[in-house]
Amino acid sequence: MRVILPEIYAEIAGAVLMDYLGPFEQEQLAEGGPADFVALVFYPPNGVAPTLDDVLVALPPALRRTGRIRLETRDVSRDWVDGWRDHFHPVLIGDVRIRPPWDPAPEGVTPVDVVINPGLGFGTGLHPTTRGTLQLLQSRDESRGPLVDAGTGSGVLAIAAAKLGWAPVLAFDNDPVALLSARQNVDANGVQDVVKVREADVARAFLDWFAGATVLANMTLEPVSALVWRLASIAPARRDAPATEIPSAGRPRRLVVSGILAGAQECELLRVARECGYAPGRRVYETEWVSLELLPASPAG
Repeated sequence: MRVILPEIYAEIAGAVLMDYLGPFEQEQLAEGGPADFVALVFYPPNGVAPTLDDVLVALPPALRRTGRIRLETRDVSRDWVDGWRDHFHPVLIGDVRIRPPWDPAPEGVTPVDVVINPGLGFGTGLHPTTRGTLQLLQSRDESRGPLVDAGTGSGVLAIAAAKLGWAPVLAFDNDPVALLSARQNVDANGVQDVVKVREADVARAFLDWFAGATVLANMTLEPVSALVWRLASIAPARRDAPATEIPSAGRPRRLVVSGILAGAQECELLRVARECGYAPGRRVYETEWVSLELLPASPAG
């Protein structure tokens, strides 16, 4: 089954439809196809034959209203499980190796081994935003400490952080399917004593969770911006603060955010960050995505 739609909608459509149809592969259209469109290729379980209306109902209203989504289906001779499993292979990001459960664990001295089942929820390590977040997480030689993973999805970032030495790790999400996925992956990786999974969204997450923590937020512009604004409420920027003033104990040590498109969205997030007392640090660009590090600005600016 191929869902053909504008590339800017591919990430959110894929994340939503994966719950219904299983994992997918993103393909560029053949030459002569609509510009800036892609195809999300699914191998649905036997007996599942959705129509375009079924697909549209599953998508957020804003996507349904575009009128720019098409559906193509065809029968294939190979087993559907083999079809989508072919696209999930181990990926190495710094010192972290992410693999599906059917791929054997490496032998001997290896990087940090993270096992993620891509059939249960969001986040497999294949997307540029996941890779960028993990690169930035490992980019500083800093002492480990508490970490919060906002919008955890499959739990891949929280699990990797725990295995890299961050503790305690708190992961939260407001999607029941994502929470199920995260808890199962946490158990499968044996980090349940370090990683706690909670149900919450950005607006309802307790601010005490973030005190002195490294914060990961691989979401989209709107919830990432909302999170930055909330954190500013416990550590507001003060341009006139004396240089000797000690920052609020509730202020996170560092934010690593992703799910942001390079260009206009990047500039908008940086504007929000500046107004909230955060300065940009390192950035990682891959395809159209950017992952950013945000650091508490010094009183001197």
